[in-house]
Amino acid sequence: MISRISCLLFTILLMSVVPMWVTADEKATSEDQTATPPALPEKLQKLLKQATPLNPQETLFLDRPAKAIYLKATVALQEGLLEMLCCPEQTKEHESILATNCTATPIHTALLALGAQSGEPVSFDPVFKAPTGEVLAITILWKADDGTVREQDSHEWIQTVTRRYFTAPLTTLPAGLTLPEDSDLMYDKTNQELLHFGTMSAEEEKMHLTLSNDPAFQKAIRELQKSSQPSPLEADWVFAGSIIDVDPTTGQKRYLADGGDLICVANFPSAMIDIAIKSSASDGQRGYEANPQAVPAPGTPVVIKIQRQKDVAAKQAN
Repeated sequence: MISRISCLLFTILLMSVVPMWVTADEKATSEDQTATPPALPEKLQKLLKQATPLNPQETLFLDRPAKAIYLKATVALQEGLLEMLCCPEQTKEHESILATNCTATPIHTALLALGAQSGEPVSFDPVFKAPTGEVLAITILWKADDGTVREQDSHEWIQTVTRRYFTAPLTTLPAGLTLPEDSDLMYDKTNQELLHFGTMSAEEEKMHLTLSNDPAFQKAIRELQKSSQPSPLEADWVFAGSIIDVDPTTGQKRYLADGGDLICVANFPSAMIDIAIKSSASDGQRGYEANPQAVPAPGTPVVIKIQRQKDVAAKQAN
């Protein structure tokens, strides 16, 4: 049976088991790991040396003066539909931009050490209730192709889905118009809609507008071009906190976010960090994808910086 525990009890439990917020399971796992973490540029290595490592793998760090935690990760997905911004390695890399050699449990505890307050995960029963919790600022740092260290808001790495059909109302096709077979345009006579698959570029818009001077057709083309343009994720990241339940087989308690739901773009009751809006995990309804114009090549090592949004705002105000 699922049960919630308070942040305070969660912290006391973890710190009483092993030092430096490391779980017993994570410590045992680390002893079997032999892979060398990807090299980071010197500037980022210096950043991490100023912080305190919180796990044996030295992939999670606490920087109290900066009021931030740092998480070493690697780009797993540059293009495709998303459920995650970041997941633990060997869990959900096929639908997550980043993967890290760290489970959710110590990251949860590090957030508590920053003073972040966990809220409640998403709820679907009896009605949808968005996840709540401390609003977080998540920034990604990495070495760009030109050799410079880049720092970008994580929202810019995620965009609204473009791999779908966009529609615009159109009562009928202009008389005598036949849409080119090699075009991404389609007409749905039943629903009286003009459709376009994927993003319509400005050049494509100009080409389509030459097909007919009919005002209704031209209006539909312009609507499709506008609606098909991707936009960055705008929702807040919130520290939902996931849940602890009991494994029915072993009888042991488990923190569900350790299964992969670390920093989520689709809503999950097990999410540690989620977005504070409705976002489906269903394949046909997923609303976000990786932004290939922003995300570097797979395998690129990065540092994820997580802070309380209120701390970032206070620093900017000063």
